[in-house]
Amino acid sequence: MPDGSAPQAGAQNLLTIPAGVLGMWGPWLIGAAKLSAQIQQGFGTLASEWQNFVGRRVKEDFTFMQRMIEGRTPDEFWAAHAQFWEKAIEDYSREYLLMGRLAAGVTNKAVSAAQCATKDASEEMLSPLKAA
Repeated sequence: MPDGSAPQAGAQNLLTIPAGVLGMWGPWLIGAAKLSAQIQQGFGTLASEWQNFVGRRVKEDFTFMQRMIEGRTPDEFWAAHAQFWEKAIEDYSREYLLMGRLAAGVTNKAVSAAQCATKDASEEMLSPLKAA
């Protein structure tokens, strides 16, 4: 206390309440941390895949520009355009399907982790009540 006196019993009880509450919520907090880790890992995979895809497409874009610079006849220009757009449509459609599958996987893992965390925390919190 500021005046040097010892804390009163009521004040000590107030200080122990947060510890009790945190102890009660511990299983839920552990589950939330596991869920967060699952989601972070999934989004890391998504970001990495997208970054790799963009890198591959940039190379395709530069190859296309090089072909346009080197082209001499209208037929060469038309062929370069046709090949470029055909490859772009193929690449983007494949990538969007892959990203959709990866996102679905992240969602499924997150839901599963949330269900497990909820079940584990509920069992841990209710076990003392069942024993009584």
